Amino acid sequence: MKTDALLEAYRLYHDPLFLYALSLTHNPQDAEDLVSETFVRALVSFDGSGNLRAWLYKVLKNCFTDEYRKKKYLVHPDRLFLEQIEDNRFEVERLAEQYDERRRWLYAKIYQLKPIERDVILLSMTSGMNDKTIAGLLNITEENMRVIRFRTKEKLKKMAEKEGVR
Repeated sequence: MKTDALLEAYRLYHDPLFLYALSLTHNPQDAEDLVSETFVRALVSFDGSGNLRAWLYKVLKNCFTDEYRKKKYLVHPDRLFLEQIEDNRFEVERLAEQYDERRRWLYAKIYQLKPIERDVILLSMTSGMNDKTIAGLLNITEENMRVIRFRTKEKLKKMAEKEGVR
């Protein structure tokens, strides 16, 4: 990949990739490392064929899986989520500061979802990829992805009603 194209891709995709990486790692530093590794791999490996955006998300997910296997976590990162939620809440608020209060509330709630729900919602909201691409990235069927997205949206709506968020 040429340097100019990489810089443009970085400008376009860094923030959405970072949000996705943060949803996987629950740690801003690890998320930034994943995004950096993704762009290094893009510089070295992307041949220009295919959908760059989808390729970047797939590489990021693979980098996360590789790191997870290397570290051989004794406890899965999702179990540590409750301990780290305060730190992540501040990171989410920093990233969402340009948005209104409802958007900040939504991002905070998204990070309380199950990993597959979080991935589907974040990729649907931030990546700009179509359903087929997102489903392929997550290794689920398009129909399953749509069902998860619908049910998760309903879950978030109920949470909003319960908390009086409009």
